Amino acid sequence: MTGVPASLISLENMSVENLLADGLKVGGVFSTGYDECDVLTNDWWTQEAGGLPKHSLLVAKPLLEGSRLVDDDEVHTGHRLPSKSTDSEDESRSSNEASHALLLRVKGPADLPDEGRLTSNRHDAIRQAITAEKDGEPTDDDFVDVLTRRELQYSGIRANVLGTFYYTENEDGNRELTFGSDVQTFFSAGHYVVHKPAPEALAWIASYPTSDSDSPIKLGEVKYTSTRIYDDRTPSPVYIDIEDFIGSKTAVFGMTRKGKSNTMKILAAAIAAGEASVGQLVFDPSGEYAYENDQDECALGELYDGGVSISTVYKFNPAEGEDDYKPLRSNLLDRNNQQIVQSYVRSLLVGETADYVGKFLSTKIPTENEIDDLEGGERNRAKWLQSAYYAVLSKAIGEDRLPDNFEPFWIKVNDNIISLVNEAADLEHTKIKGSLPLGKWNGENQIVDFWEAVEKRQDDINKAYRDEGNNKDWVDDDLANVLEMFNTDGSQSGYGKLTELRHFHNPDSEEDVAAEIYEKLDQGEMVVVDISNGREDLVERETTRIVNHVRSKSRERFRSTEKEDRTLPEIQIYLEEAHRHFEKEEYRDGESMSPYVELAKEGAKFNIGMTYATQEVSSIDRRVLSNTSNWIVTHLNSDREIKRLAEYYNFEDFKSSLKNVEEKGFVRLKTSSGEYIVPLQVDLFDREWITTNTAYSIQKREEGDDDVESGSE
Repeated sequence: MTGVPASLISLENMSVENLLADGLKVGGVFSTGYDECDVLTNDWWTQEAGGLPKHSLLVAKPLLEGSRLVDDDEVHTGHRLPSKSTDSEDESRSSNEASHALLLRVKGPADLPDEGRLTSNRHDAIRQAITAEKDGEPTDDDFVDVLTRRELQYSGIRANVLGTFYYTENEDGNRELTFGSDVQTFFSAGHYVVHKPAPEALAWIASYPTSDSDSPIKLGEVKYTSTRIYDDRTPSPVYIDIEDFIGSKTAVFGMTRKGKSNTMKILAAAIAAGEASVGQLVFDPSGEYAYENDQDECALGELYDGGVSISTVYKFNPAEGEDDYKPLRSNLLDRNNQQIVQSYVRSLLVGETADYVGKFLSTKIPTENEIDDLEGGERNRAKWLQSAYYAVLSKAIGEDRLPDNFEPFWIKVNDNIISLVNEAADLEHTKIKGSLPLGKWNGENQIVDFWEAVEKRQDDINKAYRDEGNNKDWVDDDLANVLEMFNTDGSQSGYGKLTELRHFHNPDSEEDVAAEIYEKLDQGEMVVVDISNGREDLVERETTRIVNHVRSKSRERFRSTEKEDRTLPEIQIYLEEAHRHFEKEEYRDGESMSPYVELAKEGAKFNIGMTYATQEVSSIDRRVLSNTSNWIVTHLNSDREIKRLAEYYNFEDFKSSLKNVEEKGFVRLKTSSGEYIVPLQVDLFDREWITTNTAYSIQKREEGDDDVESGSE
């Protein structure tokens, strides 16, 4: 990371005088309270200071620091200012720097005590200027006299009192400048001179308290308005402490194409470039995080560190030759992934009302570990049931898609049953060492062939089995419930209801993709999941499954009794179009909630943070909003959305500009460590930002190890 700039002086080295250094006087407080104050200013001061835009941050310094404003015996004489020093200590203090300063934010115009008279005079002056013209231009004689003009240029500004900069003693015993988000008292007599801070001081104020951070990152520059006429445009950079965003919830609100994704890329790249080991999981609904596109110059998926990509990109269907992208699919026919495939089956069949579907879903399919604990006939029947279940899966996915290296099921079946099956389907199944292997043989999918034949001849098989002296059917109720999925007679769809499993199946995958992603996150790696080329319902199922896996693994480790297993990785999850994932309705007691809401509520306990972006504040569950630490808000075009936003912090003060100013990247920022909202223009996530703030290089994945451009060391 680059070094901390000079404008970010440490809290110990900062002083009230530094806040005022090179700043310009814009007026003085003439009426004050705990939350608001009125400032006397005039046109000359305002123009010299480069204007006073709405929301400007101003610093008010005590005028008579260390002296009593009004002495006891002067209260009755009408003296407004003291005529003598109070004591030697106060006299000493008055010669030193101020003990504190107020931080103000311009809110709007304020009336002066004689506002009625001034308004009348201004009315007369402008009427005279525009009516008494010579050749279409006003002359000097058309304006009021100098004394009147001097009086008319005074005006009032109402400002919010954000808090107080004052000195405290830190844990090392040193004095440092601290901000308190309130005021201890106020004085009625004129007591504060108001300054517009110089660019460096403004940068320090806007970045507070990032100056003492070990991981500052430049997010952008202070910006009050899109219209800039009088100021000299000297930038005041805004730095954030990236630690604020690790393990926390961050909201990024705004209309489409107003800079939400750009901001999230900066946050993700900054966390990756920092010293902390943080696994980052980015769900990418449009492909803009994975690869460069026409609108974005850079992408997280194309950042390299020493010739090695900083991220792994998963996508649903990588094209031929896209070896750098991993398929977002698991081997559903691997018995180790039985829980995964069962979750897919449940999601595909949810809402189905057919009786046979209900029986299929309610049938408990034994796992490998459960079968290992059984013996004799119970073990045989468990193996039959499990292999029949996988035969249905294989039929739905595609009989020809059973891989050659599929591990066969070895089941115990008597010769009479095998003969009936062979006769029914014209097959030649043969036992090997007393067991029948069901898998891939000579290019044929024997597991499907066998169980389809059993389904067709189950009555004959059961009769033959009972004729042998058995007191129950060979095809029992559980096995019949599974085999019924092979039946597609009439309007019954059977296994056809599960054909979408093929979209989630990758025969070459060696482990569950969700488990694979979690392992990478555990190692502090970045994973970008490109979900732009998948069907919405499939995307929702897979992203939800991945999130559930991350959450359950972290919860499992949190609750582990083994000390070495309780170390939790730091994980940050990024969600675009967050309204798709969060329900705004309140859930009744006892009802399950969205896994994303659950993650937002309990994520901090498991070291899981979340950065979510959406256009609609109202679409986010209130429980998520209430637990959101960082807020980044750009343009919103709806009064309804702004009203919901205004319920949090002081965003109500920015209602007008949020709705009316549509400039891309113009945001209002409130961080967890920041004490007040800062308006700024977010930097563009481009080559310049990357080379200035990170040591990464930029290259396309297909370009091999040839760096396009390298960052700073």
